[in-house]
Amino acid sequence: MIEDFAHAWRLYRAAETRLPTPPPRHTLPATGLATGLREILAQGLHDAVILDAWGVLNLGDAPIPAARDAFAALRASGLAVRVLSNDAGSDPEQSSARHTRRGFAVAPEEIVFGLDLLAPTLAELGVAAEDCVLVSPRPAPRAAITAPMLDLDDPRAMDAAAIAFLSTVGYTEATDARLRALLRHRPRPVLVCNPDIVSPEPEGIAIEPGFHAHRLAAELGCAPTFLGKPFPGVYAAVMRTLPGVPAARVLCVGDTPHTDVLGGAVAGMDTLLVQSGFLRGRSGAEISALCAEAGMAPTYLAPHL
Repeated sequence: MIEDFAHAWRLYRAAETRLPTPPPRHTLPATGLATGLREILAQGLHDAVILDAWGVLNLGDAPIPAARDAFAALRASGLAVRVLSNDAGSDPEQSSARHTRRGFAVAPEEIVFGLDLLAPTLAELGVAAEDCVLVSPRPAPRAAITAPMLDLDDPRAMDAAAIAFLSTVGYTEATDARLRALLRHRPRPVLVCNPDIVSPEPEGIAIEPGFHAHRLAAELGCAPTFLGKPFPGVYAAVMRTLPGVPAARVLCVGDTPHTDVLGGAVAGMDTLLVQSGFLRGRSGAEISALCAEAGMAPTYLAPHL
């Protein structure tokens, strides 16, 4: 766990040189204050809504109460809905079942993960799954690509061609030491399927793979390849599922400035930043000041979905 919000915010600020560059502030409109999604949709400016899940729809296994009604209104609007998640521990079918059980009926084909980019990225690198090290509990999602991968403690891992970092579940000091040993022995691509540095929990703030990836980059000089938000590849992937919809007619909703606001803005989308997850307990004025400090400005700010 991270000490507090201030610590988490410092981590994101320290990582900015490895994140996409935000659009110039003068090109962004002033942030509009909204009560929630329904008020924004009533303007008729959008054809599709991309939702983050953790911190927007739910925290832990519990749905965020106000999100259920907002999601129902979104479905009633007839707009296209996508869930864009950095979760690299689930297959779409598993994620769909959890969302539906919480009151958010999302079909597997409406969910896009950074993990979806793992197989094509390995193919671009010319790396076979059998020559890639997996950092994740087993069984891992996307079994067709992850099942043949090597465990960290497999002797063959020392000279494997790449490393796929999916999850911090079960990640220990021993795991970190082994990963560092592999990278010191042989620099190689580290594909980070969950670029989040932290995530809000019902109690506290948890460490995610991005935390370790940025630390490895700073301390060992490696250059991780990030496959999820806020990096452009995953936004291109979700837009391929929305043929005919221009990015300017998409509203991207999330709870973390350096993930959802930054990624959506770089992709040319409007953004709604909600205060129900990472930013809970922060005032609107404080959030606006923090975003300005980081060179960002969400299109809208609301207490919750």
